[in-house]
Amino acid sequence: MDAELITRLNTLWKPIYPYLARWIENWTPREIGHILEIGPFSGGIVHALLADRPTLQGLIALSEANAARTIKESFGPPCPVLLSPLTQLPLLPTLDLVVCRGAFFFLTPEILKESYRILKPGGYALLGGGYGPDTPWDLISPMAAESKDLNERLGKKRLSRTGLEKMVSEAGLIKQSTLIEEGGLWVLISSRK
Repeated sequence: MDAELITRLNTLWKPIYPYLARWIENWTPREIGHILEIGPFSGGIVHALLADRPTLQGLIALSEANAARTIKESFGPPCPVLLSPLTQLPLLPTLDLVVCRGAFFFLTPEILKESYRILKPGGYALLGGGYGPDTPWDLISPMAAESKDLNERLGKKRLSRTGLEKMVSEAGLIKQSTLIEEGGLWVLISSRK
């Protein structure tokens, strides 16, 4: 992926990440916990979560070294970055939350399975795309056209609810998953027993 376009997209989305983080806090532990943000558009959510909840531990995982550089340029170095295929993360099931925004560029059933595998009991994975349900329209409106253009130039794939349902089924995670269409299209995977 084009590092310059990712940096532009990260800069454009900076005002959105605090709203996404507040929405995602519903699935984070109250005190100490471990969060992993995955994919080339990582950084914004985990940094916003850590700004409000400094007792959380954050990690970013992605498969492209140039994306790691853009994340550090966009958000600074507070979170370690793990370079690894997202289908074979070298992590034990110790995570309370796995999160991914911009997932429809690269999401596969294997990534869904891997996100579920690394959750500890009671953890969640939230993967998808969109502004989230709590982001005010006055923030979205001025940046929506440019965001769409940058996403298309980066190769965003369109995924319908039916396509996401099929992917969840192929991953064998129907019983563990809930689709959320408020504020985008997301799949919430629960490891609750």
